[in-house]
Amino acid sequence: MLHQDINAAAPVPKLLSHDESRVLAMLGWDYLPYELTVPGQGYCIWLLREDDADRAMAHLSQSQPQLDVLIVDEDFFGFPEDAADVCLRVRRMYSDIRIIGITSEMSDSGSVLLPLGLCDIVLPAGADAKTIAEELVPMI
Repeated sequence: MLHQDINAAAPVPKLLSHDESRVLAMLGWDYLPYELTVPGQGYCIWLLREDDADRAMAHLSQSQPQLDVLIVDEDFFGFPEDAADVCLRVRRMYSDIRIIGITSEMSDSGSVLLPLGLCDIVLPAGADAKTIAEELVPMI
């Protein structure tokens, strides 16, 4: 199995079809499950496993071409408010981006992102790859 350290190497650009949407997933997963990587689904997805908002934003600012969809777990940066800050910054960078939020496991009051208007869809905490794929496909 090939393992790439995101801090030590530059990403290798993949030639995308003009019809493929670009999706970035900020999730606490070690790998992307098969349900999100099936060829021909209409999108190309990357998993960012960073837990530092500044380093994640540095990667986002360097990404070319523009992203179409961001999937972010509210717990990815430690606190839901930090995820909200990142989503706000991403909305400024990519005005047309669609954001899928995954509710914090630490919050009983629901999503922080949805009331602030920072995401298009909110999924429950612990949403699996199949659930994410079912919501992602209609967005692209």
